[in-house]
Amino acid sequence: MVSSVEMMLGRWKDHRGKEIEVFQDFKVLTSEIISRTAFGSSYLEGQQIFEILTRMVLIFSKNLFKMRIPGIG
Repeated sequence: MVSSVEMMLGRWKDHRGKEIEVFQDFKVLTSEIISRTAFGSSYLEGQQIFEILTRMVLIFSKNLFKMRIPGIG
């Protein structure tokens, strides 16, 4: 975790006095920590997998209320 946060803060130093897209940076940070903990690799190495998982979650959430259970109206 510490290594991932240090990398993020290093990127932020380049933006002194400029606006930073914090949401995107924290999204990458969270993915980076999960990747390092679960898979032993960085987020950037598995970025395509995370993008596919994100799309899959969006598709699932859109279709969640479209599912019908027989007998329940």
